[in-house]
Amino acid sequence: MSPAKGPAGASSLLYFPAAILVLLLVISFLCEFTISSDKARRVLAEQIKIFTQRDVIIDGDVVITVSLIPRLLVERIHVKNTEGFGNGDFFTVSEVRVGVALLPLLTGTLRLEEFHAARASINMIHTPDGRHNWSFDHLFAESVTNDVKRDPARGKTARVKGLTIGEIDLADINIRYKDEELNRHIEKHLSSLVVDFEDGDKATAKISGTLQGYPYSLSFESDPVYKLFDGSLWPITGRGKLADSETKINAGLQLSEGALSGSAGIEVQDVNVGALLEQFGIVAGERIETGKLSIYADIQGKDLSDVLKGSELELVLGKGRWTGKSLVKHENRTLVFTRAAFFFSWNKPVEMSLDGFLEDEPLNIGLKTNRLKEFFDDVDKLAVDLTARIAGGEAKLNGVLDLPLQTQQFQLDLAMEGEDLERLNRLLSTEFPSFNDYRITGKISSNAKGYVIRADDAAIGDTHFKAAIVIDTSSTKPYWSVNLYSRQLQIRDFELLDSRLAELNTDTVKSKFEKPSLDYAMDSGRRLKQIVDDPAMHLDLNVTVEKIVAGNAELGSSSFKLKLRDNALILQDTVINVPSGKIQSAASFAIEDGNVTGSLKLDIEKFDYGAVVRYLMPGSRQRGIISTRIDLELEGADFGRLLDQANGTLDVAVWPFNTQTRVLDIWATNLFLLILPEIRKDESRVNCMVALMDIEDGIMKEDFLGIDTTKVWMHGNITVNFAEEHVTLSLYPNSKTARLFAVQAPIRAQGRFDNLKLNTNPVDLTVAYLSFVTSPLHVPARRLFADKVPEDASEACERFFSRDHVTKLKEKIDAEIQKDVDEWLDSD
Repeated sequence: MSPAKGPAGASSLLYFPAAILVLLLVISFLCEFTISSDKARRVLAEQIKIFTQRDVIIDGDVVITVSLIPRLLVERIHVKNTEGFGNGDFFTVSEVRVGVALLPLLTGTLRLEEFHAARASINMIHTPDGRHNWSFDHLFAESVTNDVKRDPARGKTARVKGLTIGEIDLADINIRYKDEELNRHIEKHLSSLVVDFEDGDKATAKISGTLQGYPYSLSFESDPVYKLFDGSLWPITGRGKLADSETKINAGLQLSEGALSGSAGIEVQDVNVGALLEQFGIVAGERIETGKLSIYADIQGKDLSDVLKGSELELVLGKGRWTGKSLVKHENRTLVFTRAAFFFSWNKPVEMSLDGFLEDEPLNIGLKTNRLKEFFDDVDKLAVDLTARIAGGEAKLNGVLDLPLQTQQFQLDLAMEGEDLERLNRLLSTEFPSFNDYRITGKISSNAKGYVIRADDAAIGDTHFKAAIVIDTSSTKPYWSVNLYSRQLQIRDFELLDSRLAELNTDTVKSKFEKPSLDYAMDSGRRLKQIVDDPAMHLDLNVTVEKIVAGNAELGSSSFKLKLRDNALILQDTVINVPSGKIQSAASFAIEDGNVTGSLKLDIEKFDYGAVVRYLMPGSRQRGIISTRIDLELEGADFGRLLDQANGTLDVAVWPFNTQTRVLDIWATNLFLLILPEIRKDESRVNCMVALMDIEDGIMKEDFLGIDTTKVWMHGNITVNFAEEHVTLSLYPNSKTARLFAVQAPIRAQGRFDNLKLNTNPVDLTVAYLSFVTSPLHVPARRLFADKVPEDASEACERFFSRDHVTKLKEKIDAEIQKDVDEWLDSD
């Protein structure tokens, strides 16, 4: 008899499958077993091919582990590129392990409890026509909004067509991006990426690896991924390290109609920017460090290529320093910047602005260079449009540089101008004087040895030059070779002294301007000694001028050579051609045992100094002619004391046509100003002055001193002690009137250079007479002029300017005096 088939029997049949399933679950929980299957390999390869719509090859084992959470281990999967991208692999992975939750399968949901991939390689290609090989649009056949839903069984975890994911774990992944349009390659190594979707309210990720050789390690947190696919704003925050620097990331992204938009910000602390620039092949060997680097990006695009082309990016450096090489070998310069900003846009020039300080001088730099797209090519040229403002000046550089800059090969257009050339000395390791209103326009080029500047127009004030400058930086100190040519040089453009020093007259000899002028000379002498003792540069300066102009007066052509070396300053072949003659000079100086030694030669042949006086004192009617023959060996503590231990001769002859009282404030002219009223008594006009001076060990005495006026001829004595800055002068006038040989009261002056005074007394007349009788330097006028004293002895002064003539004359006078003495003795 067959068993009864009632409701109870049917119920027992329904419990049987459930019991079997429970039994299987218990068995799978208590024990695991693995199956290696070729058929599984073929089935899996076919499923991946359907899923990716690409050819797939699995040439490793496929192992299935049966347990409560079945696992699938697949080795060596190759997913090929789609048509049009070559025969290579798009995706290669050495090992994939997938864990599938068993219970959700009963509801038709495939839940990946884990997805682990190791030793994978992804090759992304972007073609010149805009196509790319990473498109998987077929996975979203319907609208994104319909395909991405919330899973009520797993909170808010996203699922796409019945697929949900718990955790993704990727290790040792290499991502290569190739843009065939730009011929640019980017490589990124992903050491580890762990993404966790378990928390339905947020998604987290941890990522580490290297980018262009620099390590990074970051942790991210975001809203659930479904928000991105819902078209909502998807916020992301991240923290970690980039190249060992603390990093913060904030972003907000939105996906709409397949296009990504939003913004992102990255802040990185303590960044070595110089290393980044070297890694990207822009410049090598520079130390650029900043306390904070911030990147702000406006993101737009459907893929990586669109994002690059449609986005704008600003990179800002906080306080930092840039240490680079100076013109001095083995010496660095440090630029301290308060802020530096870079703006990047695909089709616009990259722009940079920088504010900071260089050698305590405020600095502002503005730069425009290549468009961003060009840096994604194998760029070997860098466009430069740079403006720098520093030390009261502005420099502009324009042109193209070869990359990387360490090759030191470039040529740029140069335009430079400023207020004070001396302010550049600390910046350029130079010893420029304080010339105002400088300008230069030309080209600057560079090679391994240094720089070359060629300028068709270089100017100081109204004086324009053609300039060729070679700067050799391969030695310990930079060596400048400078050649300047000018059609016209205006003296006032090269003034270094304060113009107030030309404002003196007899009433201001002891005024407030007198001592500062001497102090200025002393300070200048000490400063020049410091420069020559240890100059920041070595210099060869060659100057040729067709015409020198002093105010509105023309002086003539000129040329000279100047050399500056350690402990040596040399002036050679100095020539100034003037209408009435020529000025020639040569000088050399050295630093020896702490003192300045040197030699000076200055020959002036009948130079009309009226042009110079009118230049110094506009409106002055003073003019005259001066001749000199100076040959000195010099020595002193500094350049302001070179006469302290001098030896040699100093001969001067002056024919003043109109003598006034406003002249430069130096001790010799102060002395002249002091005695001039005495010389010009009775409306006497000065015809000429002659001084043949001998200097021995810093003490100057006359070999011959004479002053001729219309009414008086004067002989005199002078002693100048340069070390003690003291002068003593005695002049003995002889009247040219009917009282031809009458002796008048002497004129005496003495004192320190800055405090000269007249000194007269009642016995001078007697002393003067005896002096004339006993000294061949104080002979009566009749002996000098052969018994006839002309009203204007200018021609005689010219003869007296000859030492040979004076020597013969003195010998003749000595003979005549001796004859007179002998006759007087014989008369007894």
